Amino acid sequence: MIRFPQFKIRTAECRVGVVGLYASGKTVFLTSLINHLRDYGEGGFELGSDPKSPARLRKWRELKPDPGWDRFDYEAYRNAFVNKRWPRKTKDRSQFVCSFERSDWPLTVAKLKLFDLPGERVADAVMAALKYDAWSDHILHLVAKDQAYRECCADYLALTGQDVPAAELLKAYKLALARLALAYKPYISPSTFLLDLQARVNKRRSAEEMAFDFPAGLDMGSEFAPLPRQARDRQPVLAAEFAERYEAYRQRVVLPLVTTLRTCHALIVLVDVTMLLAGGVGMHDDNRQILLDLLDVLNPGQTTLGRVLRGVSSVLLPHSWRPGWITRIAFVAPKLDQVHPDDRERMKTLLRRMIEKPARDRDGLTCEFFNAAAVMSTEKFPTTDGQRWLRGMVLYNERGERQPFGEMQKFRVSELPEDWPKDWPANHFSFPEVYPLIPPRRNCPPEQVNLDRILDFVMS
Repeated sequence: MIRFPQFKIRTAECRVGVVGLYASGKTVFLTSLINHLRDYGEGGFELGSDPKSPARLRKWRELKPDPGWDRFDYEAYRNAFVNKRWPRKTKDRSQFVCSFERSDWPLTVAKLKLFDLPGERVADAVMAALKYDAWSDHILHLVAKDQAYRECCADYLALTGQDVPAAELLKAYKLALARLALAYKPYISPSTFLLDLQARVNKRRSAEEMAFDFPAGLDMGSEFAPLPRQARDRQPVLAAEFAERYEAYRQRVVLPLVTTLRTCHALIVLVDVTMLLAGGVGMHDDNRQILLDLLDVLNPGQTTLGRVLRGVSSVLLPHSWRPGWITRIAFVAPKLDQVHPDDRERMKTLLRRMIEKPARDRDGLTCEFFNAAAVMSTEKFPTTDGQRWLRGMVLYNERGERQPFGEMQKFRVSELPEDWPKDWPANHFSFPEVYPLIPPRRNCPPEQVNLDRILDFVMS
């Protein structure tokens, strides 16, 4: 029988930022993870390094979020998924804090802070290191080197060569952003055009409707757009106005996000490999660039001196005073259940090939790669035709419209390649999304794959 020592000498606070690139299932991931921590012992979720003798958990309790943070509304999200509804968030960022005892941490109380950070904001991260002029050059350079971006932005780029009012420029830029969004291009900045500060999502309708409803900035009166150097020189008053609005956005939206990430001990970065394959080579390249920008801005890892200081602070300082360094990143390929069982190990291989080299180049950073299913919602469908078939509740019909919850049905998925192709078009690969099947009983967590391994890694 495992005994828990009654006397604890310290509290180990682990701050984990959870960031998901576009449509990566972050809310499902966090909802399932919290469910497994609250009701530890079901759903195959086991912590600890010894699979034959997993750790026991006790005295789990939820704590209040930090000042200035809204609570991750776990109960509302779980209830929505149980009732086959997609939850609507009311805040663009949130936090969930809990504490518990682990039998494999005999003298320590674990305090876990999970930061739910919007993936849309990751495209803004580079702003933390750049002033307006440099950001403009950065964005326009990305547009110039990609044909799809050039085509979506052609009207706006043409207007920057003319002396036109700010309102006309901003309208053209927002139409360009809308076309990029409709073409599933993820590098859209400022990101409030996709997700505003009230957590409203700019749903994909027509480009004109998208451009009309959402701001490219803090609000409709504080919008800005990137200007090429020639336009900045020709229209210095406009450039100065955009620079002022950019700086206000940077201070209010971007720097708090980056500061939060930098104070974390570990990150969980969700990268939907199936979406990148379905979206074509441009989708892969865009998301990889966003990850590279994020690594550059956060500069994770630590020096030898940093490791010494961290060890000393963990012994001498109260947990709330201990500094944070990002020393671990778990890169996660979610939605494992939307891939045929024969191909699931390839998800990790593809994720490694995408980002491992630049991540490993960071001194003092430990990174690991996982495939995962926050909620196992499919099963293999036996077949003799050589194709890959699954059974599940398909979320979207062939026209891309969300369909009501219905019966389990079989559907075909693509074979995952062993490596990223040199080139491939959008829709060459297909991995239909499914409803997450979460048990109605509240203390019954869903079946999952590798959530426990991911949490063990980031808490180590």
